[in-house]
Amino acid sequence: MRPQFQHELTTSFMLWADNYICQRADAFSNFTTSFFADHNDSRLDENLIGYSSPHKQWVFDESIDGVIVPSGVWNDGEFLERGEFGLMFDFDNGRALFDKSFGYEKTRVSGAYSVKDFNFYITNQTEEQLIIESKFDVNSRFRQDFSGIAPYSQVAPAIFVNPEMSQNTPYAFGGQDKTKTEIRAVVMSQNSYQLDGALSVFADSKHEVFSKLGFDDYPLNEVGDAIGFNYRELSELSKSQEPLFLEDVRVSKLSDRITKKVDPSLFVGFIDFEISNVRYPRS
Repeated sequence: MRPQFQHELTTSFMLWADNYICQRADAFSNFTTSFFADHNDSRLDENLIGYSSPHKQWVFDESIDGVIVPSGVWNDGEFLERGEFGLMFDFDNGRALFDKSFGYEKTRVSGAYSVKDFNFYITNQTEEQLIIESKFDVNSRFRQDFSGIAPYSQVAPAIFVNPEMSQNTPYAFGGQDKTKTEIRAVVMSQNSYQLDGALSVFADSKHEVFSKLGFDDYPLNEVGDAIGFNYRELSELSKSQEPLFLEDVRVSKLSDRITKKVDPSLFVGFIDFEISNVRYPRS
């Protein structure tokens, strides 16, 4: 199946929201840490090996002021650039990937990188499943001097994005429709300051306009690497293509009646986005 409008809207929204909170609220932290050999990743290609950091997800957007997007790592005092020993980065899982020839015996691999204050995930889980049933690791609580973070696990603080509804209504003669899409985001944070910050930033995004990008514009490849991604430049190039308008944004917090059932280390809020776009869906 070829990518459809909903695929492109979800891709565009995820990249915009990630850039928006990082840029507007400086919602990232810079770290320099050791990396640790990951022996237990059965999903990784047999020709690759991983060295994990204590954090995920790393920032890969070079347009955000002040971030560190790694170009290499240190190995026993020697700087290895991308490509040496096949070096790549898995930004989603916060690790460096090497060719198998690099070996697991290295004990002094380290690097500098930026970690998002809020990880982003697309989900189709219900709010009850996310809030009550799911268990999350927390980025800042890992013992950074002693262990890497396991790949693929979901890590809080995080924002879980769920496109809930899309509807076309006639807008103009010639088959032009107004497409309204509703997206609900569930925010999981470590404290009330962090939660209030995320809700405030996105509440102020009402009436923002952002670019509709192609499904193929999502920068992460099959191993989670991204090279030279700059959201600001990509967005400028795509401005003329059916811009997306945040017609309404509503924020709220989890009711006190439900709070007792939630992990006490998490503070939960909701953001409801209403996005409109004028298009020709049948052309």
